[in-house]
Amino acid sequence: MSKKADKFAEEKFNKLKKTEADLVRDLQTVISHPEEENKLSKQIFQNHQTWLKIIMPNYSPKIHLSIVNSYQCDKRYRSYYDDKAGKGATKILIKSVKKYLTK
Repeated sequence: MSKKADKFAEEKFNKLKKTEADLVRDLQTVISHPEEENKLSKQIFQNHQTWLKIIMPNYSPKIHLSIVNSYQCDKRYRSYYDDKAGKGATKILIKSVKKYLTK
């Protein structure tokens, strides 16, 4: 790999980690302060969307909706977000994504 490719891969990885950290932080905030959900739901959606776009060059709203629908059925996904942000985080994420994808 060239230095330029290495730098691009590192920048992409760093953006991915920052986006995930921001998403987890916002989910934690809503869990601790449910009254903040309306204020943060769009940011939660956008961070999840950005995260997916980084890892999926073929991103589409339809794929995004399918992914969050699978979160409801697969406890591995629920555990991923609930373990990182707190119990109920996955439900908040699903609600936020559906709110903005189904408009």
